Amino acid sequence: MQLYTLNPFNELERLERQINRAFNEIAGEDNSRNWSIPIQLEEQAEAFILRALLPAINREDLDIEVTRESVAIAGEYHKPQPGDNNKRFYSEFPVGKFRRTLSLPLPVMNSDAQAEYQDGVLTLTLPKAPEAVHRVVKLNVFGDSEPQQIEPENSQS
Repeated sequence: MQLYTLNPFNELERLERQINRAFNEIAGEDNSRNWSIPIQLEEQAEAFILRALLPAINREDLDIEVTRESVAIAGEYHKPQPGDNNKRFYSEFPVGKFRRTLSLPLPVMNSDAQAEYQDGVLTLTLPKAPEAVHRVVKLNVFGDSEPQQIEPENSQS
């Protein structure tokens, strides 16, 4: 037999969220302040890859700004219209404008950034600035020759 510990405070919090949601829907309040787009930042040898989940948003409603130190993604979800014979009783779909800004750990070459939007996933390729790419220099201990710069290997994780 499995024992179950009931925590009344968890149940009260759940009830409070449901009541708040119901009142917000009745009042017609914009729930866009309660959500944020999920993002993932991955570092590769020569670039950062940033992915953002943006399902059901039109390309025309996206605004992407890339500086050397940060990325800002803004846009707007439009309220879906129910069909002729349908009446919506409940929806957790986000509605309204959003903006998400992320500071980058190293400078990037913003003029060479590329964007791709497919299947609700925005993928940004942000090449690192030359001074931010780790370079290996091989030194000769005896000083007979000039230092040689070795290009980093392209490692895929």
